[in-house]
Amino acid sequence: MLGLLALGLTSVMIYTLVKNALIGKQLTSHDTYLGTVELLVPVTQDSHFFMKEWQDSLANFHSQPAQLKIHFLIEGHRPEAHDWSSLHDRIPFVEVHHFLTKPESVESATWMIDQVKLKVKGQVVVIGDPEIVPTEDAFISLSKIVTDKNKPYFALPQTARLNVLGEAIAVLNPNLAFASVFGFRRIRKNISHPLMGLTHGWMGMDFKTFEALNFGDYRIPSWKHALSYQWDRENLTYLLAFGEKNLIRYYNNDVKSQLLEMKANWKYLFDKVDRNGLWLFLVALFLWSFPVLCFFTHPYWSLASLGLLIFYRFFSKIVFQESWLALVLHLVGCLAWIGTLGWIGVEALKQKYGSKTSA
Repeated sequence: MLGLLALGLTSVMIYTLVKNALIGKQLTSHDTYLGTVELLVPVTQDSHFFMKEWQDSLANFHSQPAQLKIHFLIEGHRPEAHDWSSLHDRIPFVEVHHFLTKPESVESATWMIDQVKLKVKGQVVVIGDPEIVPTEDAFISLSKIVTDKNKPYFALPQTARLNVLGEAIAVLNPNLAFASVFGFRRIRKNISHPLMGLTHGWMGMDFKTFEALNFGDYRIPSWKHALSYQWDRENLTYLLAFGEKNLIRYYNNDVKSQLLEMKANWKYLFDKVDRNGLWLFLVALFLWSFPVLCFFTHPYWSLASLGLLIFYRFFSKIVFQESWLALVLHLVGCLAWIGTLGWIGVEALKQKYGSKTSA
């Protein structure tokens, strides 16, 4: 029964991923846009920001401050504060906003967005995660799509190809799970929105939609989850786009550091993210890992599941432009996710029962 259920759910994920790839818009370098666009990037204490990659990308921009503005919203004291200041001095369309303190009763990302809301005047407004480094074409293409379709779009990034093992681990992320379930409109509250708290991406919208945002009513750590929750209550839908090479999500190049980061991410998911989203990601991870986890108990079902996963990852390569070697190391990536989950589980047990023993 478990094997049949795994095959059925994996088939649904394949269908949904392919459907979203066909329906979703692609950010390209061929679009033109003459209006204004502003990007807000909340950088909280839990965020990972890749300064060098951002600097290298911004150095190739040719936009003028009248057309493009990028707002970095920095929470607290960060060691790269001097780099932030020099970034603003060298690139005129970049504005850096430091928030050294905040009220304890608010969530960092949404509160910082509210603080700069009155300063934003762009015809198209984009809110994005700091782990994602864009090209200039990403601004132009997403702005054109939002303007032409008159709807908000959530753009998913491509994972950087830093090293094969790191990529194999990094591509198995909530973004892939989100793209594999997005679109169940009748049960969207239970499927799409919880995973929004775990994904990395850009949300583009027109100024009127941005102006109507009211984060103050929600105590939700993720700005994406809070935003989509508000839109669901207002019956406002958003569509899916794919950044391809114009939106790149970075991660730690050193595998050991990447595993430590994954461990920290698991703790964050358990502490701050919507439980429905966490359970949904765990189900996706179970399906990705089924051939390894259940090989000895369900060998034939595991082989059949492996065959479906080959099709699944073939389509994910097309959608997210993954490397072939990363696909080959799929099960290694699954073991890394499961291993780090077990790591924090063992630590939690030691902390719980170790404290009782010492007492």
